[in-house]
Amino acid sequence: MRMSEVVSEHLSLIPVINRFGIRLGVGDETVMALCEANDIDTDFFLTIVNTFINEDYFPEKKLQNFHLTQIIDYLKQTNRYYLQYQLPNIDRHLQIFIHTSGGSNASLQLLGNIFASFREKLCGRIQTDEKEWFPQLLSLGEKEQNRRNTRSKRSVDTDESIEAMMDDMRNIIIKHLTGVYDENLCYAVLFAIDALGRDIRQHNRIRNRILLPMVDDNSHLSNREKEVLRLIVSGYTNKEIAARLFVSLNTILTHRKNITAKLGIKTIPGLTFYAITHKIITEIK
Repeated sequence: MRMSEVVSEHLSLIPVINRFGIRLGVGDETVMALCEANDIDTDFFLTIVNTFINEDYFPEKKLQNFHLTQIIDYLKQTNRYYLQYQLPNIDRHLQIFIHTSGGSNASLQLLGNIFASFREKLCGRIQTDEKEWFPQLLSLGEKEQNRRNTRSKRSVDTDESIEAMMDDMRNIIIKHLTGVYDENLCYAVLFAIDALGRDIRQHNRIRNRILLPMVDDNSHLSNREKEVLRLIVSGYTNKEIAARLFVSLNTILTHRKNITAKLGIKTIPGLTFYAITHKIITEIK
């Protein structure tokens, strides 16, 4: 298949192929030819691309067979893309958006404050990745017994908080924006925020479903996962759980997939049995 055909059908892949060192102007070259020319593992490239464009596609076992350095290198390039392109792009459009309102639109000022908090949190996570987590994983190499618990629950919570803040900014613009503002700039900001949000969700899927199992005991549930499990076996729907925990529905769906992957249990009766025997719940209400 030609790379131009893939990109034409899925323009959202442009940032992804850029992280592999492939820039626009691909001509009629095939995906395989471009990967070979750029010294890219074609199988890894296609797996990442398919994971990015299809939220229902996530080949955990296949990804876990790739070398750790391949996954970390890709995540590093993703972090750099956020810092060099996507965050500055949103910031630039948002500042113009606020400025054109004459500084009199309070809702835009508040949106700017939320973005500043989000940027600080994301940049903080990236700094931790670069200085602590990634080097630690690489230095541990194949020593499985030493690779456990190298990432704190606080880091997982940070991932959820980052996704929630992106969802909040998008929903504020869609539902709660007031006053006078430039609609074209509004759309530009919204599209940029939405694109980064979708990118981060896919980024977090690789972080939490591929790298975390490499460093954590697969049978160990985080406190948040136990909380979700408790609500699942108590009969709450995914939407109700999201509302009770003040997170997005996508976050709950991710937790459910992680719980199933860690425990190897898919049914409600099976999850209930696990929850009771591990004292996550005391009885079925």
